[in-house]
Amino acid sequence: MVNWGGLILGVIVLGFGIRAVIWPYKVAKISERWDAIGSKRRRSEIEPKEWKVKFTRLWGGVSIGVGVLLLLMSINYV
Repeated sequence: MVNWGGLILGVIVLGFGIRAVIWPYKVAKISERWDAIGSKRRRSEIEPKEWKVKFTRLWGGVSIGVGVLLLLMSINYV
């Protein structure tokens, strides 16, 4: 029997993880823009630091692993 909640959550987490691994700069830039809400700097001036881009890629890899694990658990494979 398939656990639909786990399946949907696994697909969502896997999707975010894949995006963070493929486009870490874009994901980090979106995060920096959210952090800069209320700042007096223009949006075009906001750039993520190199460590944040690397951390975003690492976070994406972990998210992919968690997403795959959730998918496998939802179909009772693990």
